[in-house]
Amino acid sequence: MSEIPSRADVVVIGGGITGCSVLYHLAKAGCNDAILLERHQLTSGTTWHAAALVTVLRGSPTLATLAQYSAALYASLEAETGQSTGWRRPGHLTVAASKERMESLRHSASSARSFGLEVEMITASEVAAKWPLLRTEDLHGALWSPTSGRVDPSDTCQALVKGARRRGARIFENTAVTRFDIADGRIKGVRTAFGTIQCNTVVNCAGLWSREVGAMAGHAVPLYACEHLYMLTDPVAGVTADLPAVRDSDAYLYFREDVGGLLVGCFEPNPKPLPVERLPRDSGFVLMDEDWDHFEPMMKNAIHRIPALETAGMRSFINGPESFTLDSTPLIGQAPEVRGLFTACGMNSSGIVFGGGVGWAVTEWITRGRPPIDLWSTDVRRYSAGDNNLKALSERIPEVLAKHFEIPWPGHDYDTVRSVKRTPLHGELKARGAAFTQRAGWERPAWFSPDGQPAAPDQTYGRPSWFANWRAEHEAARDGVALFDQSPFSKLLLQGRDVAKFLQRLCANEVEVAPGKIVYTSLLNAEGGIESDLTLTRLRADAFLLVTGAQQGVRDTHWLTSNIGEGEHVALANVTSGSAVLGLAGPRSRELLARLTPQDMSNTAFPFGTAREIEIGYGRALALRVSYTGELGWELHVPAEFSVGVFEEIMAAGKAFGLRLAGTAAMGSLRLEKGFRSWGHDIGPTDTPLEAGLGFALRFDKAGGFIGRDALLRKREEGGRTRRLMSFVFDDPDIFAHHHEPIYRNGERCGSLSSASFGHSLGRTVALGWIKGGALADGAILEDRFEIEVAGRRHAATPHVKAPFDPQGSRMRS
Repeated sequence: MSEIPSRADVVVIGGGITGCSVLYHLAKAGCNDAILLERHQLTSGTTWHAAALVTVLRGSPTLATLAQYSAALYASLEAETGQSTGWRRPGHLTVAASKERMESLRHSASSARSFGLEVEMITASEVAAKWPLLRTEDLHGALWSPTSGRVDPSDTCQALVKGARRRGARIFENTAVTRFDIADGRIKGVRTAFGTIQCNTVVNCAGLWSREVGAMAGHAVPLYACEHLYMLTDPVAGVTADLPAVRDSDAYLYFREDVGGLLVGCFEPNPKPLPVERLPRDSGFVLMDEDWDHFEPMMKNAIHRIPALETAGMRSFINGPESFTLDSTPLIGQAPEVRGLFTACGMNSSGIVFGGGVGWAVTEWITRGRPPIDLWSTDVRRYSAGDNNLKALSERIPEVLAKHFEIPWPGHDYDTVRSVKRTPLHGELKARGAAFTQRAGWERPAWFSPDGQPAAPDQTYGRPSWFANWRAEHEAARDGVALFDQSPFSKLLLQGRDVAKFLQRLCANEVEVAPGKIVYTSLLNAEGGIESDLTLTRLRADAFLLVTGAQQGVRDTHWLTSNIGEGEHVALANVTSGSAVLGLAGPRSRELLARLTPQDMSNTAFPFGTAREIEIGYGRALALRVSYTGELGWELHVPAEFSVGVFEEIMAAGKAFGLRLAGTAAMGSLRLEKGFRSWGHDIGPTDTPLEAGLGFALRFDKAGGFIGRDALLRKREEGGRTRRLMSFVFDDPDIFAHHHEPIYRNGERCGSLSSASFGHSLGRTVALGWIKGGALADGAILEDRFEIEVAGRRHAATPHVKAPFDPQGSRMRS
C-alpha cells in the first residue's frame, strides 16, 4: 500500500457504490486531491451482493432524478473508461395480483409521467408476451418501465474508480478511520492507523457502518440493518438475458435473470433486524447464515408466480445485510453538528439505483455550495439527534423493510415507534377522539371522531370513511370556530445585539419592525431559492421568535447559524418544547377569546399581523394574530405547564360557540383553498418567490439588501419566471388527487401538482401545481384549457391566479 498522504481536499469514507461515485464525481469536477478510504476492499459491505437493479420508477421527483442520472451514468462509463459496467436495459415490470394493486399502479404511472419517466400500463396478456414463464391468469395487469436496467455492481465500481484515478484521485484499501480531528465545530482531519490526513471536507459513505462513523464526529445518522435474502438458481429453460426484471409486490418478491438462471429476492413481511454488533469486523464481504425456514413462504410465492422454479436447481443462497432509514429514504447532505462533514448513506436496498446520482449531487453540494436539485426529502437534517435512538431504530427499521412492497395508501403511517413524541395536549386530544398521524415524529391529530372511537386508517385513494368528520372540522373553521394543536411547529428564539441586522440580511422581507409586529418572510439562498419560509415576531429590540415547519427545525437552525458572521452577536435557541401552540380559527374566534381574556381583542386593538401577551384563563399566552387557514384567528403560545389548563378553559367556554377540535386534514384543505404554500411540498430551495407567487414578501429596496436579492433582480430583468405555481380546482366533484399528478395545458404536459386536498368550501378537490412553458401571464393562463391526470385519466381543472377561496384575504383581516 502506498503511503497515506498528510493532507487532502476531500476524504471519502467507504468504497461501495456510493463512495466510488462520490470520488469519481469529485475528480471529474476538478478536485484531484480527493482520496477514498475503505476499511476492507472496494465493493465490500453491501455493494458486492446487491441485486443491481436500476429501476428508475420512483415515488418522488427527487428519487426519480437521482435514479435517472445513475442509469445514464452507468450506460456511459464504458465509453469513457474502457471498463464495462454490465449495463443492460431490459426494462422492468411491476405486476398487479389484486384490483387494489392495479389502482395503485395507475396512480404510480401518472406520478411517473409527471417526473418525465416513460411508463405504460399493460394487460396480463401483454405481460405474458414479455415474460412467457410467468403465471399471468391471476394478474390484473402491470406497470411497464422500459428504461429501467441493471448492472454488475463490482464492474460499475471499477469503472468509477478507473475514471477517478485517471483524474488524480487516490484510493486506500484496508484503511479504517479511527477518529476525526474537530476544532471550532469544523472537521480538520481524519485519523487512521497509518497516520492523520488533514482535510476540511469528509463524506461519510460507510453504508452499514455510517451510524458509527457519524458518531465519531457527534453527527446523528439514524439507520439500522436488516437481513436481506435472495437465491440464485441454475440455468432455467426459457430464461434469457433480455427478460425484464419483475416485481410482484403482492407476493413480496422480485425476479431478474442471472447467467441464464433467476435471482429471486424478497422484502418479506416479517424481516429480521440485524444489530451492528452482529456484523463481523474482520471481513468486509459480509454474509449472514442461510435461513431457509424464513425464506420458505417467499419461495412458495415464487413458485406460484414462476412454476418453473419448482424444478430449478439452486446455485447459491444470499443473506446479506442492508441498511434502512426511518422513512425508507436515503440520508444525504451536510451534517448540522459539524461543518465540513457530509453524509451519503441509508440507501434502503437501492444503493445501485441511487449511487450514481448521489455522487453527482453531493459533489455539486461540496464544490458549488448547493445541491443541483431539491434534496429536502433525502436531507439528513430532516432528523434530529433524538431520532437517532437505537431502540426506536431496531423497532421501526424491520417495519420499513416489511412495507417496502406494500401499497402506499395516502395518509398511511408506520405502526411502530408511536406515541413517542407527544405535545402537552396529547392526552386531552386522545380522550376526545383524535385519530393520530405521525408528522416529523410528532403525534398529531389527523381528524376527530365525535364518539371518541376513531376508525382505522382507510385504504383508499378516494373519499375516506371519515370524510364527514373532516368536512365538519373544515366548516367549523370557515363558519364558526375550530381549535388546532399546532405545538409541533418549530419555534426558534433569536437574541443578541446584532440580531436585527443579521435577520435583515437573511430575510427577504423587511424585519426592521416595531416590537409586537409579525412578518411573513422567506430565507433565500444566493440563487434566490427558498431555503425556508416562516413567520417572524419581534419580541424586543434584540429578540425575535421564528415559527417554522415541524420538520424544518434542525435544517433552519443549521441555515441560520451557518450564516452568522464573524463577530456578530446572535444566539439561537430551539424553544419548541417550552410551549404548546393552540390555534384558534374561525369568524367566532374573537368572541370566544373575549370570554377568556380581559385584553381587548378587537380589530382596532389587535390587528392582523401583530402579537401581544394576554391573560387567558389562569395562564398567560403570547397571542399571534396570524392564520394558516385564511380565517380570523390567533396562535396562542402557552407555556407547557399552563397548556392543559388553558386548553380546558377554551373547551369549556367554546361550547357556547360550537367550538370543534380539528386536525391536520382540515388544516390542509383550508390552506389549499387559500393557496397558502407549504415549504417542502409546494416550494423549496430550487424555487424562487417570483415563481412561487410570493413576490409580495420581497423588499428589494430595504437597507443592506438580503441574500438572494441580486439573483432575483437578474431573473426579474430577464423576464422574471419560466415557471409558475398556480392553484387549480377540479371540475368534477368526485375526483380526489394527492400530489405529483401531471398537469396538461391544451393537451400538452406542462407540470405537476405539488399538493392537493378536497376543498369542502368549494365542493371539489383543490390543488397547487407548477406549470412551465408557454405564456405565464394571468390572461393567457385563464384562456387556456387545463387537465390533470389522476390514475391514468385526465380531468378538467380550472386554474386560479388568486386564491380560489376569499381571494382578497378579507376574512382573516376582519
